[in-house]
Amino acid sequence: MTLVTPCNKREPGTGCSALNGINRMHAILGSSEACIATHPSDMCVALAALEAKVHVLGPAGERAIPFADFHRLPGDTPQIDTNLRPDEIITAVEPPAAGFADHYTYLKIRDRLSYAFALVSVAVGLELSGGVVRQARFALGGVAHKPWREPAAEAALRGRAPNDRNFKVAADTLLRDAKGYPYNTFKIDLAHRALVRALTQGSTGHTPITIQQEDFVSKQ
Repeated sequence: MTLVTPCNKREPGTGCSALNGINRMHAILGSSEACIATHPSDMCVALAALEAKVHVLGPAGERAIPFADFHRLPGDTPQIDTNLRPDEIITAVEPPAAGFADHYTYLKIRDRLSYAFALVSVAVGLELSGGVVRQARFALGGVAHKPWREPAAEAALRGRAPNDRNFKVAADTLLRDAKGYPYNTFKIDLAHRALVRALTQGSTGHTPITIQQEDFVSKQ
């Protein structure tokens, strides 16, 4: 017997069984009463931090969509994942010419080391000069319906020393509107600690790493 639970992404208008169900993997940011699903990609989190552009082609011609505007939050139409029109196709994804060659990292926290979506992931790119952060970009995965960036959190680091105290302020700002559900409230603290750790790694020039959940999260 196959058990099919209500899902507004799969069948609009049927409801969201995750709202009051087993929602450990689900969203803590940008969710709605219609959907608390998360975006599963790792690549898109990094592309969001890089501010890539998505080039598309359709009957009306070509256009470039800033990556921040490509994916959608669920609202009351969670079945629509992107702002790609029905008659358009993606022809290219263009990262910026200048990246973060010296100070970057990607941190992924998951339940097991192989073949698991992120509970929380973080892409970080920093430009450091004169002992302060000149530019900061970071995006979270596993926490929302799209890769999650918060310009105010990034701005909180500009002109400041790359240290634990300032990283925590940025994490507080990014997660100020986070909302947990019965089984995933732990992800708010997890996302906070993951962002601070990723910023610390990026500021010291460490290479990207992946950490198992049991190494980083108190058991939930």
